Amino acid sequence: MNALRYARFLSIILVLLLTFGVAETISAEEPNVGLLRVASVRYPRQVAPSAKFSMIIDIEYAIHINGTIKTSLFEGSLKNPGPKLWESEPIGLAGGGDKIWSVNLTAPSEEQKWALTIIAYYLEAGKWSYYNEAFSGPGYAEMTLKVARLAELQVDLGIQNIPVSIDASTNLTSTTGQIKLQLPVGKSYHIAIPPAVQFDNSTRVVFAGWQGDLNATQRTVTVDGDSKIVGFYKRQYLLQMNSIAPGYSNSTWYDAGSKATLTAKTTIPMSWPLGLLGLSYNFKGWSGAAISDSTQLNITMNGPKVVTADFTVDYTPLLIPAIIVAGVLGAVVIFLAKKRIPARSGPVEKEAISEVTSKVCGSCGKPVEDDWTHCIYCGKNLNPAETV
Repeated sequence: MNALRYARFLSIILVLLLTFGVAETISAEEPNVGLLRVASVRYPRQVAPSAKFSMIIDIEYAIHINGTIKTSLFEGSLKNPGPKLWESEPIGLAGGGDKIWSVNLTAPSEEQKWALTIIAYYLEAGKWSYYNEAFSGPGYAEMTLKVARLAELQVDLGIQNIPVSIDASTNLTSTTGQIKLQLPVGKSYHIAIPPAVQFDNSTRVVFAGWQGDLNATQRTVTVDGDSKIVGFYKRQYLLQMNSIAPGYSNSTWYDAGSKATLTAKTTIPMSWPLGLLGLSYNFKGWSGAAISDSTQLNITMNGPKVVTADFTVDYTPLLIPAIIVAGVLGAVVIFLAKKRIPARSGPVEKEAISEVTSKVCGSCGKPVEDDWTHCIYCGKNLNPAETV
């Protein structure tokens, strides 16, 4: 039993010795700088001749104990390097992380495509080296910088004849919905476009936003090379509804291809004072761009639409009051007519009777009164034999 335990103990010791021995061998074979690569380089895509600019170099590293690194910037390519433009001081590092360098440069005085190469070196056994493979590197980066005074700014809105203001100038988009301008590089420009453009009485486009989730119609763009910004407009059509009924004559804009739903009431009371008498509008149906007798109408807005909500007026509540009023007016007219007839005929009959029963003077023939004894006109004695 003791012999078995002793054997197990020796086995464990042997395994531990072998494990540490292998680990030390592997550690001895690994380089001190396990990772050194050019992680990123930030620089303008284009600069004007003789312009001053900055370049940001990010070097990623992983060092076992202590290591020394540096970074150099050359003209030309890795295989055909030119003059050295900049080099950092050697720096000692340990562990892992990123080392950032900011480099100030001046562009060549002539327009050209400027080839540049960055190399991240590590010091190993007194010699500067760099990784030329993807696992521990690559420890270099090649780039081409355009040196030119002008760059192209393209604004693509997808709609023709949209006014685009860039600083103090305004241009209309072409048949392809774009404008292209050559502008001095390295400057910022204020761009403004209209929120909506109406092409006729029933069609318009409304700005929906820029590519990249920018929704403002005004923005600032820095031209650091040939650039393209894309904006989106959505087309809308006008739905016009007409009716004699109140509240059913209006106009509404809808996105192209969307669904418009119209709803009508079966009966709508008329306004005061006719509404107090019970008059109302009765829904008959829809006409125009869509025909239906249902109170709800669904329309696909694939173009401008004009729809009429047809209502009729119900005059039935006025029949009985109208008959009553007509009867009362008729009775009043008859009453007044009967009352005015005697007033006209009375004086005529009296005058006629007066003319028949009056007396005249037998001498002068002028009318005399019954109680006269002599004619006041001629002085003749009036006696019964002379009275006519």
